[in-house]
Amino acid sequence: MATGSTKNNLDLRLVSADPRPLYVQLADQLAGAIETERLAPGERLPAMRDLALTLQCALVTVSQAYELLAARGRVVSRVGKGTFVAPPPDPEMPFARRWEPDIGRFARAQRLEGVMEQLTRASAPGAISLATGHPAPESFPLHDFGRAFQRTLLDDPPEAMQYRSSTGDPDLCGVLASLLRSRGCSADARDVIVCSGAQQAADLVANVLLDERSVLASESPAYSGTLGVFDARGVTYVEVRSDEDGVRIDDVERVFAEYRPRMLYVSPIAQNPTGAILSQRRAKQIVGLARRYDAIVLEDQTGWQLTYDASPPHPLAAFDTDGRVILMESLSKSIFPALRIGYLYAKGAIAEALEVAKVRADVFTSTLTQRALWRFMSSAAYARHLRASRTLYRDRRDAFVDTLSRELPWSHVRPPHAGVNVWLPLPARISTRAAFDACAREGVLVMPAEPFYPTRTGPPALRLSFGHLTQEIAAEGLARLGRALRKLEND
Repeated sequence: MATGSTKNNLDLRLVSADPRPLYVQLADQLAGAIETERLAPGERLPAMRDLALTLQCALVTVSQAYELLAARGRVVSRVGKGTFVAPPPDPEMPFARRWEPDIGRFARAQRLEGVMEQLTRASAPGAISLATGHPAPESFPLHDFGRAFQRTLLDDPPEAMQYRSSTGDPDLCGVLASLLRSRGCSADARDVIVCSGAQQAADLVANVLLDERSVLASESPAYSGTLGVFDARGVTYVEVRSDEDGVRIDDVERVFAEYRPRMLYVSPIAQNPTGAILSQRRAKQIVGLARRYDAIVLEDQTGWQLTYDASPPHPLAAFDTDGRVILMESLSKSIFPALRIGYLYAKGAIAEALEVAKVRADVFTSTLTQRALWRFMSSAAYARHLRASRTLYRDRRDAFVDTLSRELPWSHVRPPHAGVNVWLPLPARISTRAAFDACAREGVLVMPAEPFYPTRTGPPALRLSFGHLTQEIAAEGLARLGRALRKLEND
């Protein structure tokens, strides 16, 4: 049990036996202090670091408590000044207006809030974006896919366009299961649930397995889009440290033993934002630890086809023997984003629950698109497209990393083994925000690191994306980046 008194004599207590997460306990106590006017409107709450020290808890516990209070409309945060008690609602305000703060709690954490606004505001004619993570439009197999689409409309009977299976078109599920089997999984078409992109796949998993009391272990950094899905569930994050080869096994075991998380989220291949690939040995060990500590693993295999220097390793699901690993993948990066097709691979009771959640969400994903995708993936054009894409992106990656090394000799960036992103750690003397602003002034847009950390705090870094840029445009963007960061170094 941790206790502490603040200058407001709030007598805050965190009790380990309380079933509520620590951050919820803290938020509830502060809300009570506001209601009893021990904290007055406009009064500044204790600084997060000071309160964490007083209560002998993690900084993230206080941060999440303050976020929850903000979502409840109890406090407002002011950048650079702190967190303050919100003014009381105006009794003359119409009911619908007074209801807004409560509605806000359902739209919990906007992980990219402010970032997208910054990027939009920084955009100007002639700006070069290294921030998007988009694939190259010239790689999109539109002609071949168009032929598959046309064959679908001409050859499939009208009944094929009727309401169909919620889990996906059987032929497409069969192709996806076959690819999984080629990578070591004991997959059957019945184990595959086709979704409207990996974002929906993650949301279905969160819907079935997570709630406000769930503890979620996540590699750090991790893909911000999926973290945003988990944010909406109000999970408590525990970060798992990573190195250049993905999540560290010693830290996975530490987190499993100490926090007993409900689930571990990990991207073993083309890790976004770092481009790391998890070794086969580590993959086996993670599955073994999940079995020992009774945890579920969600692995994102998006981008495994864009592995450059060796064959992609087997997914974690290949080593799963009791149905505790769920695999998800989006085909947006490997084919083209407008498909909006992804899938889940799961077995047993979890698969049944995911299917029910899919029915509740949207009944089924577009059959027309699925049928065309099945024809395309069953043709020689698919393998030809993947070979051409890997060659294109490998060349762009090599040129990008070479240019970055020349522009910033201190960077020592390791070429990503897969995917279209480079993770650039910054010197401690350069903050992420300062780097973002300096780059925008030079006409180059970069993605700041904070959204990729589960707790939104971490060492300064930038994600730089090269997939959608020609080598010439990327070189100019990196020249601008180099100028911006050198100015900060010399200030």
